Amino acid sequence: MATIVQLAGMLPRDPKFRQFVSQYMIPPREPTVDEAAVFIRAACEIESRRELAADRDAEQRFHRFIRKPFTAWRDQQHQTLRRAA
Repeated sequence: MATIVQLAGMLPRDPKFRQFVSQYMIPPREPTVDEAAVFIRAACEIESRRELAADRDAEQRFHRFIRKPFTAWRDQQHQTLRRAA
């Protein structure tokens, strides 16, 4: 299983994660990998994703504002596709 730092590094490269982040963009659009990484850092209130390994509050913000909402969104998208099939 990936560490939180590894996960935070992998998510911006995931097209589904960038699609998730797009709903927070103004105007709505799919962000670049770099913009998705900035989104994670801003939500976690950190300057580097490496800080997630040592900052317990940042780790909790990652789970609360990034991982859990993204997982719920991704699962909902998957269920919607299954119903349409």
